[in-house]
Amino acid sequence: MTLFEKSQEEWLDYYIYDPENKNKKRRISRNMAYGSMLAKGLEDEKATGDPLLDLMAARLPKFELMDIAFEADLKDKKGVIRVLAKPDTCKSDYSAFKEYKTSVRKWTQRMADESGQITFYAMVMWLKTGKIPQDIELICVPVEYQSDCSLSPTGELVRLPTKRTLADIIKMSSRARRAWKGIQKLVENELL
Repeated sequence: MTLFEKSQEEWLDYYIYDPENKNKKRRISRNMAYGSMLAKGLEDEKATGDPLLDLMAARLPKFELMDIAFEADLKDKKGVIRVLAKPDTCKSDYSAFKEYKTSVRKWTQRMADESGQITFYAMVMWLKTGKIPQDIELICVPVEYQSDCSLSPTGELVRLPTKRTLADIIKMSSRARRAWKGIQKLVENELL
């Protein structure tokens, strides 16, 4: 959804013309690659090979489900839109979730409160259960560049509890419907 809103051309390239991402030359920063290492280690339940990053991974609070995708139906005038969420960790009853960020930039409470990704996950959980998750947290693992230009965790965990309201869910639902309508129109035009 975010990629579509940013650039319809990039969306077409990514999802339609090269869905296996064989020809992608998307810029991945060192910071993004380092964060992906943590995510992959958590998802595979294996050490990353970076002892400090593995120590931070062990310190992260976790729920029963780790990196498990789930779907829900968002009703639209023309039918149903299938939406998918994959939070870093959530309770099996979808009443709580946590999202991890590994970053050199400092995450703030305001950033957590305004995160579209977190609102989207809360919306999908609400669609699935009829309840807004009450225990939502963005957890940042701050990292910094070392003298050799490598990245390393600072040792700190920044925990930013956040809430979502029904108004937030309704706004995100409208945004998702608009994006889906735009995606359908774009694909239809592309096929003509």
